[in-house]
Amino acid sequence: MSRAGVVALASALTLAACAGHGIVPQSSQSDSSLMQNATSTVPEDAMSSPDLTKCATSPPQYMWIFEGACTTIDLKPTGSKFALQAYRSITVTGQIGKNNLKAPAKVAIADATGGGDIKTYKGKAFPKYKAKGTTFIYAVAINQSKNVIKPIAQQGKPVLQYVITDTKGIPGKQCGAAVLAQGAHGSLVWKPLPIQAQVKGKTVTITQYEVPRGFELPPKTPLYFGVNCYS
Repeated sequence: MSRAGVVALASALTLAACAGHGIVPQSSQSDSSLMQNATSTVPEDAMSSPDLTKCATSPPQYMWIFEGACTTIDLKPTGSKFALQAYRSITVTGQIGKNNLKAPAKVAIADATGGGDIKTYKGKAFPKYKAKGTTFIYAVAINQSKNVIKPIAQQGKPVLQYVITDTKGIPGKQCGAAVLAQGAHGSLVWKPLPIQAQVKGKTVTITQYEVPRGFELPPKTPLYFGVNCYS
C-alpha cells in the first residue's frame, strides 16, 4: 500500500483520511524529518488482556500498527457508535456518522499513546504529531470493505466524534486534533483540524460536524489521528 493512500480521519473522531486532500497544515514537515528508525514492543499493560492486542496485526491494520485497545464495528449507512477498552488509563468511545454506504461495512478502530506501542513500518517509526502542549493519544480507523466510505453531513449531528477519558487526567484545559495526510511531494504531514475542545473533568470530546474537502475512508487505508491538549 502506498503512502499516498494514507489519510487520517478527523477528530472527534474524529479522524479523516484524505488521499491527497485535507485541511491546510500549520506546518509542513518533510517525510524524512517526520520518520526515524525505531523499534517497538508490545507494552506490558497491553499483554494483560488479549482484547487489547487482537487487532495488532495486518490485517485489519496496515502500515503502522497500533498496539493499544482495538475493536471492529459494522458501520451502518446511518452511522454507528464504537467503544474501546481502557488502555493505559485512557478510554475512547465515539461514533462515525451518516455516510454513503448501501450496506454495513466493517471498520477497525484502534488507539495508542505513542509510548512504544506503535510498530515500525518498513523500518520507519510512526511520525508523531508535534503540536502545542502534549499529544497524548493517537487513533486509527481502517475501512475493511471494498468501497470508499464518504461521510454525509447532517445538521447538529457529528460526522466523527471521539470521547476520550483519562483517569490520570487530561494534560491541559483545551484540546485539538489533526489527521495524517499526504503533503507536498508525496510526504506525510499532520494537518490540524479546526477544532478546539474544552476539557471537562477528566474527559474531552472531539467532534467534527462538517465534512472537510477530501474527507473519506478509502478501502484498507489507515486513517491516523492525533489529539493534543494544552492549558
